[in-house]
Amino acid sequence: MAERPSIAEDVKREVRRRCGFGCVLCGSPIYQYDHMHDWALGGAHDAENLTLLCASHHEEKTKKLLPVGKVRQANATPFNRSRESSPVHALHYFGDSFEVILGSLKFTQRLNSEGACSLINVNSETLLGLRLEEGNLLVTLKLYDAQGSPLVLITENELTYKTASWDVEFVGRALTIREGERKIQARVGFGPPRLLNLQRGIFMHRGLRMEISSDGVRVPDHNISLHGGLWTGVYGHGLVAYDKHHGGENFDDAFMIMPVDE
Repeated sequence: MAERPSIAEDVKREVRRRCGFGCVLCGSPIYQYDHMHDWALGGAHDAENLTLLCASHHEEKTKKLLPVGKVRQANATPFNRSRESSPVHALHYFGDSFEVILGSLKFTQRLNSEGACSLINVNSETLLGLRLEEGNLLVTLKLYDAQGSPLVLITENELTYKTASWDVEFVGRALTIREGERKIQARVGFGPPRLLNLQRGIFMHRGLRMEISSDGVRVPDHNISLHGGLWTGVYGHGLVAYDKHHGGENFDDAFMIMPVDE
């Protein structure tokens, strides 16, 4: 028997966009590519014959508990296409310590006595935070596009993403959002129970912008940057950036403060 060829990347991207970047029945971002007309029966790798199903719905279809006709109906009106954001996907973080990678920087620590760390704080808003509650490590993350619209939101381990993006891809443990071919807006790798790997993203609040890239962290409009390193300790705040209108708080427990002049 001939080995099944891989699905072309441009075909997979076309299928993802048509399906709203999630299972057409429930919207789950953890999906598999399904041949509505089975490959074994002559179904092609064409975009028109492919759809996205989560593992549960894919298994139901394989066992003939989910009729192909219902899959085709859902493929014509995918769950996520009528929604601005994906449904909530639960992340499984727990324990009293964390490791966060921000480009070329790595932060690792046990949580402080209050059980929380505001790792990225921009103009007095926590945009990446971690806290401990009853043994659960709760992660909150807010990433934006260049215009200030939310791309990725995690609210205490509940993940959603914007469905109107040019492309959203969840492969393995990494969520990637693109604004065009080879133009990555955000990429987040998940490694529960304690690791979060933010390879690219924009934090923004009240006109101030902080960027994460492979080089590290920078505040581009004010020529402030931080490159490389492993940082350990106990901090109530990690990286804090603020302008003169939002600098009234006490950040004595911060790893690094980045005040700007305007």
